[in-house]
Amino acid sequence: MHKKWKLSLLALALVVSHLAIFSIGYYLPQQQSDVQPEEPLALESDFSSKTKEIIEVIQNNFFGDYDLDEIEDAVYREIVAALGDPYSEYMSVDDVEDFGRSYGQSYGGIGVEVTLHEDRVTVVVPMAGSPGQAAGLLPGDQIVEVDGKDVEGKGLSEVVDMILGEPDTVVELGIIREGVEGIIDFEVTRAIIDQTAAESEMLDDRLGYIELTRFSDGSYQEFVKHLNGLKESNMEELILDLRGNPGGGLNEVLNIANHLVPEGKIVYIEDSDGQRLATYTSDLKERDFELVVLIDENSASASEILAGALKDHEAATIIGTTTFGKGSVQNIIDLSDGSAVKLTVSNFFTPEGNIIDGVGVSPHIEVGQVEGGNFPPLRYTSSLEREDSGAQVMVLQNILEFLNYPAGAYGTFDEDTQMGVEQFQADYGLEKTGVVNLEVAEKLNEVLEQKQREKDKQLIEAIDYFRN
Repeated sequence: MHKKWKLSLLALALVVSHLAIFSIGYYLPQQQSDVQPEEPLALESDFSSKTKEIIEVIQNNFFGDYDLDEIEDAVYREIVAALGDPYSEYMSVDDVEDFGRSYGQSYGGIGVEVTLHEDRVTVVVPMAGSPGQAAGLLPGDQIVEVDGKDVEGKGLSEVVDMILGEPDTVVELGIIREGVEGIIDFEVTRAIIDQTAAESEMLDDRLGYIELTRFSDGSYQEFVKHLNGLKESNMEELILDLRGNPGGGLNEVLNIANHLVPEGKIVYIEDSDGQRLATYTSDLKERDFELVVLIDENSASASEILAGALKDHEAATIIGTTTFGKGSVQNIIDLSDGSAVKLTVSNFFTPEGNIIDGVGVSPHIEVGQVEGGNFPPLRYTSSLEREDSGAQVMVLQNILEFLNYPAGAYGTFDEDTQMGVEQFQADYGLEKTGVVNLEVAEKLNEVLEQKQREKDKQLIEAIDYFRN
């Protein structure tokens, strides 16, 4: 029996497609296969005859039911999986049809970026304000079950298809988390939201701050609106926060780069033979503010393109930790029977020729983050008290522990949890009940935000950079 945390996440989701929410790469248009393999007859003789022999052995000896079509698809999946590239995969006819239906349409989602790591779909980062973040999903969480079905070893697109669905329907995820015993089940209600990509504020009379959470459609317009607002407030210095930004559309990051990267290259693409496929440039003549960029291990794809260009042009000081390292381009190649193969066909390079994929972008000033504190605020739906359990109890306990109060056994509101709540209430002038009502939840979130900012070593380093 799994531990079960139930959470209804109404009014939280994303307008999603396979490209926008679950993958962090870029895609070229679908193509017909025109590949001419070397020594095709030898390959056909060795491979096809052995495959046929195995099928005959199964047909003549296997005790049980089987589906030859499923066996065939499994063989093709393993062929592509043997490349060892988490972004390349075989797509069955059904996968291709699902992909076509979902591209550009609105689906209910959970708002997390995922990748394939060691045969498990793994959370890269929950998007800010998303159901995944509200539920308490964390970077590194491994999705091993969807709606009670084992998904270990399945392709990324196949698992994504299982997670996506109609708004207001429920998806149950089985999660393996480091440091937590067993599988944790989350029941999440899919929904659709219009997610904000950027937020900004003036930290003092000349220092501005923009947090950019993704590079999806509309991010460029949001960025420009916030940038212009800060300039109207007489901003002279800017901190651009790309931490946890999983990427998005190439056009969005190129447009934003034109406001930040000096005239010259932003990024270029090469295939496996070193042939230059495309070069993208900036025409920015002058920038009227100094710039620091914050990055971390969850900054990926488009974030790395921007950070890499700024670093190579010496147009910003980069602070934080080395980025995720996702800088490849995938091409979906149609096969004759309606199936397809998604293959990595090229890589992005920074202006100075540095590869991003598998390497990432390193900072000028390396600053790690404080352990803990990487979790969402408490989402109040009802009071929390003794004997309660679930996702929000886990979030509450994370907050209590981060604020140095007793937290109790993870996932269960026990005596220690109650003690921690009572101590918090006493410290902040609230009625000492040991129950988390709306007033207590709001105060917890307020104090959490304040303490997270105070303990944000990377942001503090960026502010000190301008002040010293």
